[in-house]
Amino acid sequence: MTSQTTIPVGIYWKPGVWDLARSAYIADLDTDPDSPGAFVGWLAQALELHARRASQQRADIAAAAERHRAQVSTRKSFSKKHDLPASTIEAVEDAIVTDRQELGRAIGRSAFAMEAVIVAADEARRRLGRELPPPPQKLSNRPPRRRPAHFS
Repeated sequence: MTSQTTIPVGIYWKPGVWDLARSAYIADLDTDPDSPGAFVGWLAQALELHARRASQQRADIAAAAERHRAQVSTRKSFSKKHDLPASTIEAVEDAIVTDRQELGRAIGRSAFAMEAVIVAADEARRRLGRELPPPPQKLSNRPPRRRPAHFS
């Protein structure tokens, strides 16, 4: 992430999606040379990619995401603050407004984030070629990653 302006944004996480996000981030450290080295950068990238999709693509992803196993949990959902780039938040809000205007689909930032994470995790799983690793108990600020020469 660059030194651009960040905004603290609260995201309401379903525990399974939070676990999925952390697992996908860890997997991408070793399989995606363009993956950011910090979780908040990975999250911002997932949000930006989702915001760039067409409204109908997001609606199709949302329909599939509703049935994703990460959405189901007996654990309580929770809110967590993330310092995201202002440009990311702007892109997310523009996409939310576009979806509402084009499809009548009204969702908030947290639902948008859940959808973005689920599709980003599916892509991370494809890159990894197997199930994602278990989520770490705690994310380190700058975890070690595979050196670029090892990326395929």
